[in-house]
Amino acid sequence: MKVKLFLLADFLITIIITSYVYFTNEVDVAINTGLALFISFSPVGLILASPFVLKIAHKVLESNDVKLNRLKALTIMTEVDTVAVPLNRFLMDGDYFITDLVPIGLSQPSLLGVAATAEQKSSHPLGRVIYRTAAGRGLKITNIATSTEFSGQGIEVIASGSTIRVGNPAWVESQGVSIGNMLLTKIDKLSVYGKTVLVVAIGRMARGIVALKDAINFDAKEFLMLLKRNKFTTVMLTSTGKKTAKSLAKNFNLDDIKTNLSVEDKVREVQLLRAQGHTVAVVSNEKIDMPALAVADVSIFLHQQNLSPLIVEETETNERAGSHLADIKAELEKIQLFDDDEKVDGETETKTENESEIESAEEKIVTEEVDMEIPTLKKFFYVREVALRAADLIKMNQYITYLSWIILVPLAILNALPEPPFRLHPIMALIGVIICALLILLNSLRMRNKSNS
Repeated sequence: MKVKLFLLADFLITIIITSYVYFTNEVDVAINTGLALFISFSPVGLILASPFVLKIAHKVLESNDVKLNRLKALTIMTEVDTVAVPLNRFLMDGDYFITDLVPIGLSQPSLLGVAATAEQKSSHPLGRVIYRTAAGRGLKITNIATSTEFSGQGIEVIASGSTIRVGNPAWVESQGVSIGNMLLTKIDKLSVYGKTVLVVAIGRMARGIVALKDAINFDAKEFLMLLKRNKFTTVMLTSTGKKTAKSLAKNFNLDDIKTNLSVEDKVREVQLLRAQGHTVAVVSNEKIDMPALAVADVSIFLHQQNLSPLIVEETETNERAGSHLADIKAELEKIQLFDDDEKVDGETETKTENESEIESAEEKIVTEEVDMEIPTLKKFFYVREVALRAADLIKMNQYITYLSWIILVPLAILNALPEPPFRLHPIMALIGVIICALLILLNSLRMRNKSNS
């Protein structure tokens, strides 16, 4: 827009002064004056001010394992004042393990088996933990007829003619399921300890809860501390319940916490922050957050493979979960659940080569939709540093352009005088613009001196 305005101004000023010279002087003088003025005041410098710098910045970031998919995002990065992040698999390690099984009318292993039946086709990290834990303990899991996953809320399946739901308490209740007072009290207590609680329901009755625990991601904690130190506003967007989220958030010193959010709710929260005047960067490592990333001013994807594995080794699980989990394990070894069903081995989930290729292609499409991809959270600050450096160089390039105008334009206007002290020829004006472009290029090359991080 700025370049178009300068082009229009250049054209109008040239027409006005050339017309004046035409009526007060000779035709060749008017032509030389018009050409010299048009060339001198051209916005070539402004056009070149950004592209050189941003292209070099792109190369610098690429050499530091940062993939920049949209150059403009680098200029917006300097204006970011708010950073929104998810909870699960980001602020927490993703090393989930089951800590509590609270059944109603079932044994603990039976409750886990029912939950695993519902979660066997789930794409959610918690669902995969439940399924693999049950399968790894030798539980028999019922085949399901249908499965419907509600992103960030829960899952509903039909198995042996019964409807099984597993999800967060608010969602399960919204499906018309009755959760008894005893379970509600237990949910509150577990949530206070920062545990993620899922309700398991058969039909319209809750038959128990499964609680999972996760370890703090200390890299994420340090990341948030650095954000605060650099005066960023930090916001957590999560589908987790309020009590659990607030308990976990005590470790992170966040400015704001938004809980019980569906995928659509996260989108609305990001849009609301922008409407309030914030420039928002959303940082995530999950495909489920792609809609929220899409509406952010800057979307940043943290590579999934840099996170801890979802499932911890059995020995490590026992160390973390303590004697209570050992008791559950002992009962699991005795389980005879769903005798008519085939036993599931936790290692039987294999992918064909074609399926792997399809997933790889889908992953590439997903990540290309974000503005940039970073390998570690530390790189966020490196990207910010590069963006600020680029902004400084772009501003300096603009100053070089303004300086060329200050020198060349008055000389071109002097041509309009009857006897000018110096007459600027169009070729000389062109040489001046070329020198300006070379200075901008040389200044832009300083971007390469940006030290690696």
